[in-house]
Amino acid sequence: MERIKFYSKYDLTSSTSINNIIKFINHFRSEIEEYNINDILEYFNIIKFSKDDEFKEIIINETNKEFDKVLKIIGKRIGKFIGENKESFLSLYRDVYFEYKEDFFELIEQYSIYNNINDLDFKDLLKNTDVHCYIILKYRKIVDKFDKIICETMLEDSKCAEILINKYMYEEYQDRDKMYLPKSLSQEFKEKILLNYIESENVNPRYIERIIDFPNNSDFKIVDKIRLKSKRRYEKESKKIFESSVCRTISVNIVYDKNQEESVIYTYSGDSSKCSISTKWIEENLDYNTLLNNFIYIFNFFDNQMRLTLVSKISEISALERHLVLDDLNYLYKQSFEFNRKNMMSTSQIYSYVQVLERYKIRLEEVIEWFFKDYLLQEFGIDNYVVKMPTSSSSYFEKCRAILPEMDRILKQYMLYVEDGEIDQELLQMSSAQNKVFENCMSIVGNKYVYPNSKVFTIASNLLFSDQSMISYLPNLEENYNEFYRLIMMVKVKLSDFKEYQIRNIEWLIENNFICEDTDGYLQFVNTNKIAIFLDLYKNGVISYWNYNKVLRCEIDILINENVLKFDNKFFTNDEQDYFNYHLNKSKFSNSLDLRNSYLHGTQTNDEKLHETNYLIFLKLVIIIIVKINDDLCIKEIATK
Repeated sequence: MERIKFYSKYDLTSSTSINNIIKFINHFRSEIEEYNINDILEYFNIIKFSKDDEFKEIIINETNKEFDKVLKIIGKRIGKFIGENKESFLSLYRDVYFEYKEDFFELIEQYSIYNNINDLDFKDLLKNTDVHCYIILKYRKIVDKFDKIICETMLEDSKCAEILINKYMYEEYQDRDKMYLPKSLSQEFKEKILLNYIESENVNPRYIERIIDFPNNSDFKIVDKIRLKSKRRYEKESKKIFESSVCRTISVNIVYDKNQEESVIYTYSGDSSKCSISTKWIEENLDYNTLLNNFIYIFNFFDNQMRLTLVSKISEISALERHLVLDDLNYLYKQSFEFNRKNMMSTSQIYSYVQVLERYKIRLEEVIEWFFKDYLLQEFGIDNYVVKMPTSSSSYFEKCRAILPEMDRILKQYMLYVEDGEIDQELLQMSSAQNKVFENCMSIVGNKYVYPNSKVFTIASNLLFSDQSMISYLPNLEENYNEFYRLIMMVKVKLSDFKEYQIRNIEWLIENNFICEDTDGYLQFVNTNKIAIFLDLYKNGVISYWNYNKVLRCEIDILINENVLKFDNKFFTNDEQDYFNYHLNKSKFSNSLDLRNSYLHGTQTNDEKLHETNYLIFLKLVIIIIVKINDDLCIKEIATK
């Protein structure tokens, strides 16, 4: 019989272990006097199972209530064994089975065996066995007892840098075991460990990247010199990977075709994307209104609800990428493969667009100024909107420095208009600077955006739309449907077609009125409008309420009243706010490009080519604001009808 091991209540092996415990109890012999360290650690794990009331009840019912008697006996055996071996307990480690390695140290802490261990023996254990500091650091009392020895060991092992990164970056935000660092491990020592790791022969590029993006933690701050060393090492490692041709690369191609009739054609081949634009379309539509609309309908910066498509979306990240490449940390912007592709495409589009417009003596900056000075006045009666874009004679560095305050001023003027119905320039000059302007800017209409607001949404969406859903697969079908909702739409299936392990989840969908059985027993949707709303939210994270038709808005109202969904009145969606923060500052994301702060605080590079790229990014952000303002004002007309 395999050894009994407790991992967690929800571990998949728990049911097997429970059955093994029942067999253990039913065949238990109290007269046995000989037992080794692995027997003791198995007893220790059985006691762990007994501390869960649900597990204990199952075992008692299957063992004629003998469990408590056995627990007392194995408890005495543990105590007796420790008493007989406490002076030489560490020497037993070499006989411990792999699955019990951590239990060995947990036992040492729980039974205070560490009080009988001398420094020399503990140091020998760390030096001459496979024990890694990562295991020891889980046990605070052991760390406190052997503080200096553990500190010295960490200083000698550059891999302990990964422990520091795991503790300060992941422990607080993910469900990971807490680690206790020795008190003698000073800031200086931590920095030394990081430097040793950066300069070591074998490094993990992912950890090197995390040093660059390390948050300003109050307990541990990484100085800029170490970040710079990490950046240079990361670039070196990335170059190696790129040259070895084992990496996944993105390529985008922007073409202006004079013979093309269609306004735009997108083609995709593997990881390559091509955007072919009709030169004829551009030449025949040089009015400023259409030139701005091209960002919506030609470059696809926005969808039909005027939601920014360039943002990082959870739904665009594969399960493999989510688990192996990206870290699920709130302070890291998720730079997925698809996000990077969209980012590269959009920057290339605006770069080529600026060049093409220059052939017709049109500057995009002039189009932007026209929108605020003329268009808003003609279409919506908004005057006194002052925006001054950089001049053509300025260097790209000067353009970057000039456009940043204009970006803030554009939003602050719109905020004044939303609040007062007019833009008072004198009031704008008197108002104090506002932080988080992208988060604080409100929409001119109420109930602008809709977000999920319940566990019901999360459970239903994962079951219906996730390609990881366990109910989307039927082995007897020739075609594989990745999502359950597609299966229901495309195939006539009954509850009896599914396996037992799938039926419970399908019954949940039936009980919560997402699907039902028709008169012939086939599964179908109860409310297709509700399914459409849930699918939109699952894919995009947000819905623009007033860009929905009246029928779907009524369905949303019902879900709002049921607290399944909620309204929000911000100008930008949450993802759009994050998109701006990722590009401009580190207020939320430690891996931000931090472009605004670098120019405002004089920490920018001297590379004029990079200034050009950054300026194109700033232009892109201004264009995004323009489209969002226009959409907000158009929505107002719909909402007030």
